[in-house]
Parts: sequence; C-alpha cells; structure tokens
Amino acid sequence: LAEEKAKAKVELANVKQKLKEDLERAETERVKARTVQEARWIEDQNLLIQRRLEKRLAKEKAKANAEISQAKRKLKEEQERIETDRVKASSDEKTRWIEEQNLLVQERLEKRLSEEKAKVNAEILQVRQEMKKEHEQLKAEKLQAEDTLAKKRLQLRLNELKDEQDNQANSAGTESSSTRDDAIFANDFLPPQKSSKFAHNDTNSDIAADLLPSDNQPTTSEHALMSADPKDNVSDALAADVEALELISICQADFDTQSPIQNAYSTSQKGSDEQICLLPTEYPFVSLLRDSSPYIVNHRHSTIVYHIPGDLISNAARFNSVMDDIALTWLFGMKIVISVGCRKQILQRLERLHGKAGDFGSASKLGVRVTTPETLRILEEEAGFCRFEVERLLNRCLRNKGADCNVVSGCFITAKKFGIVDGVDYQHTGYPTTLQTDRIHRFHSRNDVVLLTPLGFTKDGDALNIHSEALAAFTAGALGASKIVYFSSNPMILRGSADDNSNQRIQMIQRSNALQILSHYGLTVQSETGFPQWGKNINPDDDLDDDQQAMLLKMGWATNALDRGVERAHIIDCEDGALLEELFTARRGYGTCISQDDYEAPHPEDCNDDLSVTDGVVAGHMER
Repeated sequence: LAEEKAKAKVELANVKQKLKEDLERAETERVKARTVQEARWIEDQNLLIQRRLEKRLAKEKAKANAEISQAKRKLKEEQERIETDRVKASSDEKTRWIEEQNLLVQERLEKRLSEEKAKVNAEILQVRQEMKKEHEQLKAEKLQAEDTLAKKRLQLRLNELKDEQDNQANSAGTESSSTRDDAIFANDFLPPQKSSKFAHNDTNSDIAADLLPSDNQPTTSEHALMSADPKDNVSDALAADVEALELISICQADFDTQSPIQNAYSTSQKGSDEQICLLPTEYPFVSLLRDSSPYIVNHRHSTIVYHIPGDLISNAARFNSVMDDIALTWLFGMKIVISVGCRKQILQRLERLHGKAGDFGSASKLGVRVTTPETLRILEEEAGFCRFEVERLLNRCLRNKGADCNVVSGCFITAKKFGIVDGVDYQHTGYPTTLQTDRIHRFHSRNDVVLLTPLGFTKDGDALNIHSEALAAFTAGALGASKIVYFSSNPMILRGSADDNSNQRIQMIQRSNALQILSHYGLTVQSETGFPQWGKNINPDDDLDDDQQAMLLKMGWATNALDRGVERAHIIDCEDGALLEELFTARRGYGTCISQDDYEAPHPEDCNDDLSVTDGVVAGHMER
C-alpha cells in the first residue's frame, strides 16, 4: 500500500507535471494566437488608416488642383482684362485722335464753307446788281418804245386834224396858226418820261438819249405814289395815259412774236391767222393735278413705311429732295413711319479703324452683318447720328411747308437673336418679334411722324442689330400699312417680254411674279425672321453684280411685307421727285412696284404688267 501510495503519488506528480506542461503549452499557444490576431488586427487597422489617408490625400490633392486651376483661370482673366483695358485705352486714344482730326477737318470745312458762302453771296450780289441794271435798261427801252409809239400815234392824229383844218381853212395864216396850236396840244398829251439815266449803260444809249426827253420829270406812276390823295393819283394817271390805252383780245393776230411775255405762254390755240393766246391753257400743273387727284384721295389717312438707306444720308442733294418729298406726302394726309439704316456709316467706321470692313462669308452676300460687341457700339453711335440727321432735315422740310407736327423716335421694337445660321454665329444680330402698334397709332393720331432705327432690345434689355429693310417690312405688316417704299441709290429695273411688245420695261408686277423671279435666282426670305438665303450650290457672284443682288434682296423683303398684309411695295430711285412720280402718277414712276395679286388700282392706267413666265424661268432681266 505504501508502495502503491508512493507510486500513485509519483504518477499523480507526473500527471500534474504533464497537465502543467499542457496548460503552459496551451497558454503559450493562446498567447501566440492572440499575438497573431492582434498583429493581424493591427495590420488591418494600418491598412484602413492607410486607405483613409490615401483617400484624404486624394481629396486634398483634387482640392489643391481645383484651387490651382481657379487661380490660373483668375490669372488668365486678369491678364485678359489687362489686355482688354490696354486695347480699350488704345482704342479710346485712337478714337480721341480721330475725333480731334474730325473736329479739325470740320473746322477747316466750316471755314472753307464760310469762305465759299461769302464768295457765293458776293457773286449773287453781283448777279443781282447786273440783273437790276438789265431790268432798268429794259424798262428804259420799254419807255422809249412806248414814247415812240405814242409820238407816232399822236403825229398821225395831228396829220388828220391838219387835213380837216386845211379843208376848212380860208387862208394860209389861219392854217399855220392852227398847225402851231395843234402842235402845242399834241406835246401836252405826251406822257411824262423818266430821265435818260436809266439807259446810260446800254449800247443804244445814244439813240435812247435822242428819243427820251432831257428833263428829269417823274412818271405818272411816280406822281401817283407822291400824291397824298389816292383819288387824285388815279385821276392823274388816267388823264396822262388815256390816249395810249388799248382794249385788245386775248388772242390777237398782230401780237409781237419777239415779246418775252408771249414766250412765257402757250401758243397751242392758234387759229387760221396764227393767233397767239395769252391764257396759260396748257400749263402742265392743271393736267397733273387732275391725274393725281385719285391717288391723293386714295392715299389720304393711309399708313406708309419708308426705308431710308445709310448711303442716301451721305448724299446731301438727294437726301434733301427725298425728305422734302416725304414732307409733301405728309401734307397729303399720309401717316408716315420711317425706318432708317446706317450700313454705309458702319462700314466707313470699320474701315477707318481696321483698314477693312470685315468679311463674314455668306453673311456679307445677304446684307446681314455679324455684330460683335465692338460693331454694336459703333452701330449705336451711327444709328444716333442717322436718326438726328433725318429728324433735323425732315423737321425743317415740314416747317417750311407750314406743318405743325413732330418727328418721334423711341424703343418700339422687341427682338430676338438669330443665333447660329448655316454655321455662322451672328452674335448681337437679331430680328423683330413684337411692335408697339398702339403707341405708334397714338402718335399718328396727333399727326406725328414715327422714326425707327436699326436697334432693338430683347426682353432682358440687351441691344440687338436689326436689319433695317427687314424692320421696315415687319413694321409695315404689323401696322397694316397700305404701302412700303424702299429707296435705292443704285436702283435696277426689270426688262423682259410681254404679250404685246418684247424687250420693254416691266414697271409693275404682282406678288406671284416676284416670287417666281426670286425662285428663279434661288433667293428665299424666311417669313418669320426675314432672314434671306441663297439656294444650295448657288453663288450669286457668278451671274449677278452687287447692284442686282441688292435689287433681289429688296424684292425679297418687299414680298415679305406683302405676305404680312401690305397692299403694295415700291423700290424706287433717290432722284429728285421720284417719290411723287411713283405715288401720284400713272405709268410715270421711276422704280418697280410689286402689288398683291388681287389689288385694285385707283386709276384705270395703273395696272400690272403682264409678265411672261415660262417653265419657272422669268423671261426678263434686270438693268439700270
């Protein structure tokens, strides 16, 4: 038992020792596993922290890059602003220099004009003095002729009296006494004459001095002016000239054909004895007024829209005559709206600044300009100048005719941008969308004239360049105008075939004929925007010159106005009186008239030509 007990104790000790070793080994493995787990967790945490750091670093890097990009953009904008300020300063300096040069040139022109004016006034004064001398000479010659005629008639009368007295006389003494008394009586009846000083400069002064009395007595008319009693004046004049007065017929056979008075009157009413009439029975004013009366009545209280191009304003003589004719149409009772353009002035400004006006490809062939901010500024300045010139001259013409009205201008148009058309960005160029017709009608009710410039404004208040021809067509359609008139400095006319006669001028056509002509040349005008376009694969320079292209463009805008309801469109020359001839005469106009297909003319002779159109090709040509 003791041995078993000792053995058991030994085994128990061994077991304890083994258990202890297992426990130590398990603890070691547990510690080792925990260490491995902690190491793995630490690695995971390191990876997570590293990912977070990388993500944060990427964000910081992106933020830094954005800040750098923004800084670069700000720096670039600052550089562009500095460059723009530099260019603007240079442009302002050039503009200031140009203005100074313009002022200097204007001063020189004014000085030269004043010198020319003084010279012209001196010439006019000299001409007046010469005319006065000639008038005095003619008056002296007339007095001499009247005196000679009176002397001849009195001498004939004296001879008759002498014959009667000879028959009744009984002696020679009585006959001589009677003759002497008759001679004294005849001299008393001679009309008093002026002094011969009125004819001292004439080539026939010696003859005049022999015919006129030498005394410086006043004439009968001067006696009448110096007399205080008007009754005495009339009595003296009749008493002195009663023997020289004659009652003659208006038409007489023995009238002096060399008389300057006869040359001023008509000689058409001649009888068998070639009588010459003194009444102006064929003065053209009478027939012209009678022929124009239907047009005057038809145009009264109607609305008409005039388009004034910029090149007309540059021609002073034509501009004055056109404004005077427009003022006359106002006196005839027409309600006037004027659309003024300034294309030529803008081109001249751009040429002075850059040496050329700019080339915009197909846009330059359509008359529609690409309007940059610089061009818009120039447009605003030149539009103001053209508006002032039209207002100034039209007001003067109206005042000279006794008219009591004003020329009113303002912001009547709302517009939109064209945007990009056929690959061309027109920037600040647009087309009209709405018109304040109520305001214009109110101005017309006060007999005022409304003036529009090629500037419109968007709903946001941005300024846009509007084509003046398209603006005129839009305005005429919105107001329900009866006529629209396009003035042209280089007009073209249509010449082609008709039923009765070939190769004749075609003055009046219908809307359908105009559309066929435009289709033949490949030109279309958009109905809404008024934007003109040539057909695809069509180069107008191949067959048409610049004036012919301008004529077709005006025909396009004229048909656009007719599509909007206008009755008639006229394309006329800027010559003196061309507007009056076009509006108030039949078959005497200077330009081309396009009317609605169902338009009824106010005059029998005022009808459309029968334009021959075959297979879509117009049998006609445009010429100057």
